[in-house]
Amino acid sequence: MAMVETATNVAEVEPPVAVGPSLRWVSVAGALLGTLAFLGDELPEGVGRIVLTLTSNGFAWGAAALVTGYLVRRARRAPVVATGLLLVATAVYYLLILVVSRRWSGGYTEDGSSYDLYGLISLVRAAGFWLGLAVGAGLVFGLLGHVVRNASPGLSAAAAGLSYGLLAAEGMYGLATASWSMIDGPFVQAYVVSYAIQVPLALAVVTVLAARRSTPFAWAVYPASAVCSAGLGIALWSVVASIRVSGF
Repeated sequence: MAMVETATNVAEVEPPVAVGPSLRWVSVAGALLGTLAFLGDELPEGVGRIVLTLTSNGFAWGAAALVTGYLVRRARRAPVVATGLLLVATAVYYLLILVVSRRWSGGYTEDGSSYDLYGLISLVRAAGFWLGLAVGAGLVFGLLGHVVRNASPGLSAAAAGLSYGLLAAEGMYGLATASWSMIDGPFVQAYVVSYAIQVPLALAVVTVLAARRSTPFAWAVYPASAVCSAGLGIALWSVVASIRVSGF
């Protein structure tokens, strides 16, 4: 009986096993990501484009969700935590637009009436669209991050390649559809450079995560998976771009 009681007491005082980022960490990281994305919109074009490249595009937000999923040890918790981070970031971003910059207000329609109501409706539609996309992206990247770290060598490498294709999708799509005839303009140049940077940054992030695994990794599978998933990523981003152009 004494031995049983001792074992029970030891179990009671053992510290809990770390399972990854806490709710507070995720909330702070999400709020920071959303705030930096908002600041990038408000900065001058040159500086703002640099900030936005790192904080407000498919690569930046996808990478944040991928790293979060990588850090979470529990398979079921990883996509949920990554989704929470993107939801917080999206909510903070649009809340700042609503309250601080108020880009939705101040316009007028053709008949001279206030455009505020229409602007607010447009803002709500945009927020709803990106919140929905945040759920899908968070679940996918969160799961991929967990698989890259914890799965078998082959499956981990395949997931890493898929992660790269999805993270680099916006950059590759932007380069494929850029107005090269207008490349001399500084505005177009800023966007082209931004797209071009996303592709190697995506490769760097995924490769570092793969290299940090404590178990073997099938490096031969990784590039093959990346090449195959690049086409999928571009196709998916073309759908997103089409919806954005349509005004949601």
